[in-house]
Amino acid sequence: MKNFRIAVFLLLLVFVSGSLFAFSRDWEKYPAYVEITGANRVCAIGDIHGAFEELTASLNALNVAKLSSTEKFRFDWIGKDTVLVFTGDFNDRGLNTKQIYDAIIDLQSKAAKTGGQIIVTLGNHEAMLLNGQIENWAKTLTSHKKQHYQNTIDSFTRDGLDFHQAISEKGTYGIWIRNRPLFAVVNGYMFVHGGLPKVPTTKSNLAASYRDSVTKGDYSKGIFMNHDMVLWNRDWWKDDILVSRNLKVLGVMGVVFGHTVGALGTKGTIQVKDNRLISIDIGMTPAYGNSNGGGLEILRTDSGRLTFTAFYPDRPSEHLFDIEMSASAY
Repeated sequence: MKNFRIAVFLLLLVFVSGSLFAFSRDWEKYPAYVEITGANRVCAIGDIHGAFEELTASLNALNVAKLSSTEKFRFDWIGKDTVLVFTGDFNDRGLNTKQIYDAIIDLQSKAAKTGGQIIVTLGNHEAMLLNGQIENWAKTLTSHKKQHYQNTIDSFTRDGLDFHQAISEKGTYGIWIRNRPLFAVVNGYMFVHGGLPKVPTTKSNLAASYRDSVTKGDYSKGIFMNHDMVLWNRDWWKDDILVSRNLKVLGVMGVVFGHTVGALGTKGTIQVKDNRLISIDIGMTPAYGNSNGGGLEILRTDSGRLTFTAFYPDRPSEHLFDIEMSASAY
């Protein structure tokens, strides 16, 4: 009986200790989604997937940041009051996952000091980084893609870090990723990784589902691995009725999304459909080789219009479209 009581006590101690160190998100400081109105200039970059050179070229093309240290993977912010949005998927495929996280975390603080803002929404590859899928594929895949995921692990160990500790609930990178918003709404447009859900729902419902999934702490379940939801869904852009219903329920003018290279047309360039959908995953990672980088710019004019332009490091900029800004976006 005495041994039984001791065993029970030890189990309770382990449970309590685990609870004390479990990740707890400050939802006021790190909300489920970010909403900004009246921004003068908004830029967006899609899936980077470990491609540091292409990230550098994209930031240069948009004139928001310049490389300050190749050795330390650091940038200087030159974007003034620009709102820069990344729609997730920093990791896998390329060689520099950890180094890209370092660069963006550092650049976030620099932008904030000069009136700018960098928003990084969660991608499905961030979810898989936290739920162990990336490590599993690095061990079990037999195709060339095995190295795509081993590259992520190597980017941490190469810098002398323990991979598991770094992405854990107590690790620098694990904490930062777990605090990312699910999506952002800026000047009336939604910025999200995968796109619109299969079943239309409101911003508040998406936020509630996200909070519930984060609180449970299991990144292999809930919204993180639901392929009908905003991190994973594909081909939704082919259904015009679904798109219209989604935009109406969400209360947005359109959506800027990554996740699928060439979703709306030609791979390697930013594509638009009906002035409502903007696909910004241009396949910049060398594993794809579709692009050397690029990004989207949205300017707010004095007359109350939004001007959408694609910028690239190796080709002329392309004016995409102009549209009247909705009253709710001011």
